Amino acid sequence: MLESTVLVKSTDFSARDIKFSHNNMIKIERRRDQFTAVLSNLVLFVGVFVFRWDPHLILFFYWFEAGIVVIREVIQSLFAELPPSEEYCPSGSKATFPLKELADVRGGLQLTRLLPPIYPRNVPYALMTVIQLIAFWPFGGLVLTGIATSFVEPLVLPSSAALGILAIVGHQLIQLVSWFRSSNYKTVAATGGISKTYLALLFLLAFIAPVIIGAVQTVGVAQVGLSLILIGSKVVYDILEFRKPRFVQSTMFIDETVGEEPTVKIPDGKTVAEFHTDWRAALIVSLFRGILFSFVMPTVLFVLVGGLIGGIVSGTLSGAIAGAATIIAIRTFFQIFVGWITIRPIVYRVYPDAVVVYNRLTGEAQEIISREEIEYVGPVPNSSRVRLW
Repeated sequence: MLESTVLVKSTDFSARDIKFSHNNMIKIERRRDQFTAVLSNLVLFVGVFVFRWDPHLILFFYWFEAGIVVIREVIQSLFAELPPSEEYCPSGSKATFPLKELADVRGGLQLTRLLPPIYPRNVPYALMTVIQLIAFWPFGGLVLTGIATSFVEPLVLPSSAALGILAIVGHQLIQLVSWFRSSNYKTVAATGGISKTYLALLFLLAFIAPVIIGAVQTVGVAQVGLSLILIGSKVVYDILEFRKPRFVQSTMFIDETVGEEPTVKIPDGKTVAEFHTDWRAALIVSLFRGILFSFVMPTVLFVLVGGLIGGIVSGTLSGAIAGAATIIAIRTFFQIFVGWITIRPIVYRVYPDAVVVYNRLTGEAQEIISREEIEYVGPVPNSSRVRLW
């Protein structure tokens, strides 16, 4: 009895010790993030006083950083362990999600031991952000550099700009590593990032800020003072973020971003039978779906743009057809990828009271069909395959 009591106390102490160690790690990672943020802002101050960086170039750096932050958030969203709330799911949202079939897949894929599992259900949310980034980021860069507009003077990047770009990339890489090391992926959903904030910031930096900067400069405000105001605004934002983490997220998301995922309870007893999905059928179904979905919104817009670009580049009808066909082929490829996750690895495990739909790839039961819902289980006439009605 005494030995049991001592063992329990020892176990409790170990649990407290592990929790203390984890909290210390979080504090260390947080201090590292703060240090890199200060260093990144310090580089901008040095650039203004040493390399004579003007407000135009500071805006360019902020445009670049906003895009890198969104890319980091996309990567992190793939590893988010918690399910999104119903308000942001494809079935509950008005938005058109790409590859929304993946949103219903349970379980994750462990690609390497160095990283946590990637969850297929997070892919539609990541792709939605990527599409928005592609729509805003490159064009915003063309506007800021004066290539695509006349109201912004052409921007020629000095060789010293490499220092600012390196500081931004290094800061975001450290934040990404810190996010994994502190196990933040266990407490967030794919919709819980700050991508919305930075996508809105991209629009402001590219289309609103240059006009304001130009108007202020005509009044006679010195470039150094204007650059310091821009950098100071970023410093204030970083301070607020460190004092109250994720305060920006609370302003962008009205509803709770994390939802609940009901578990699929496996019936007691042994399986009566087990039926696998034919990989050839999965391939054919995915192929036809990919071609069909290419002609519905929003993919049909990309098909039209691809045809337009192909026609302009080649100047022929065959070039336009080739451009449209390329987009259709890409869409079909992604649909085959979806089929390889949602159809091909499916196994129907028959129990005395129910049938469990199991995904061998993610290692999770996807659905349970009770016996009352099944009208027929047996071979298809003139075939060796099995049908569930």
